[in-house]
Amino acid sequence: MTNAEALQLTYYRDTAEQYDEWHTLRFDEHHFALEHIVFYLKWIGATSVLDTGCGTGRSMRYIQDRLPGIVLRGNDPSEELLNAAVDRRGISRDVLDCASTLELPYTDAAFDAVVETGILHHVADPARAVAEMLRVSRKAVFLSDSNIYGQGSPLGRIAKLALARFHLLKPINWIRRGGRDWYYSAGDGVAFSYSVFDSYQAVESACAEVVVIPTSREQGSGGSPLLFSSHCLLCGFKDVLPLPGAHP
Repeated sequence: MTNAEALQLTYYRDTAEQYDEWHTLRFDEHHFALEHIVFYLKWIGATSVLDTGCGTGRSMRYIQDRLPGIVLRGNDPSEELLNAAVDRRGISRDVLDCASTLELPYTDAAFDAVVETGILHHVADPARAVAEMLRVSRKAVFLSDSNIYGQGSPLGRIAKLALARFHLLKPINWIRRGGRDWYYSAGDGVAFSYSVFDSYQAVESACAEVVVIPTSREQGSGGSPLLFSSHCLLCGFKDVLPLPGAHP
């Protein structure tokens, strides 16, 4: 386990009691994303869903309440957050696994869909996490997460995107952060500079259709979500979406 991983687990342990309150108030973009996710789950006829990095079970409860017959499972590396999912959300401990998204303990294509809400910017290797999500999903993956290229000043957004295109953003951040590729905040713990668009190519290569939905409140300028939305939902569908009204 790396220092960053250990520090983030400590953060989850120390904030488990307040975690829901803090993040429900601050990260309402995931609630907006879940509205779209439920719509697409219905559209593709999904009957089983994995919420990876499920934390306190907020997304699991949201999906369960709107799709009562669906089979849900969740995994998270924090026992404290899983305990909160049981105690506060009423999630059965039998459907929760203490495991990392980087190494999912499930067989290939074990679930119709895999969902993550706000975990990829907390892992050092999001590409590996997305590969695992794609591996265990049969029909679709849904990534609701940060978009660093839509954050900061207009010039800063363009600069980050340009540096990333030339593979310079990570080394520059490493120097800026004193030899670390992550930073720490009291409100979010350990985080890395990540964008769902960093995962676009991997999702596109494994899926027949890809949809990007801006989910942040400031979006509304009509510009591309790449540069105008601080958070986005990236949806990947392994088969072409069925026509509306058609059975998947």
